[in-house]
Amino acid sequence: MPSNKKIRARLASAIDEQHMIRVEHTPKFADRLDGFVVAVGDEWVLMAQSSDGGYFNGYVAFRLSDVKRINRDKTFETSFAKTQPEWPPVRPFEVDLSSTTGVLQGLGHNGALIGIQKENERSAIWIGKLDEVRKRFVYLHEVRPDATWHPAPLGYKLKAITTVEVATHYLRGLAAIAGTGPDA
Repeated sequence: MPSNKKIRARLASAIDEQHMIRVEHTPKFADRLDGFVVAVGDEWVLMAQSSDGGYFNGYVAFRLSDVKRINRDKTFETSFAKTQPEWPPVRPFEVDLSSTTGVLQGLGHNGALIGIQKENERSAIWIGKLDEVRKRFVYLHEVRPDATWHPAPLGYKLKAITTVEVATHYLRGLAAIAGTGPDA
C-alpha cells in the first residue's frame, strides 16, 4: 500500500487536474468510490461522488488512512461530467476534515440526511439526521428505507465509521418522502 504522503499527493493532484478518480479502500466491505476530489484534510477526504455515466451523485467523505489505490478515470465519464450543470465540483460548505466529528457535523449541518457506513463490519448504510456527537459516539435520528423514522436516536462508535455520504440521489429522494423527522 502506498504511503500516506504519496496518497495525499495523488489526491491533491486530482484536485488540481479536475479529473475523475477511482478510489479503492481497505475496509472489508468497501465499494470503490468514484468522483472528483474537492478537499483533502488531515484524516478525511471529501469527494464529489459520481455514479455510472459520470453523473454527479452527492458527496462522500472517506478516511485517508483507508485508501489502498487511486486510479485515474480512463473512460468518457470525466468528459461527460464536465458537461453537467454541477461542473466544476466545489466544496459545498465548510467541513472539518481533521476528525470524524468534524466530518459528521459539517456534512450533517442544517438537518441534512447523512449516510454512515461501517465497512469493516458489514455492507450497510445507516441514514438519518445528526442528533449529537459525543466523545466516542454519534447519534442519528434514523429513517428507515420505507421513509418512516425511528422513535429515538441510535448511537454508533465514531472510530467504526469509514464513509459519510450526503446529498446523493437516494438520500434526496428519501428525504423528500420522509420529511423532516420526529422532532420537527
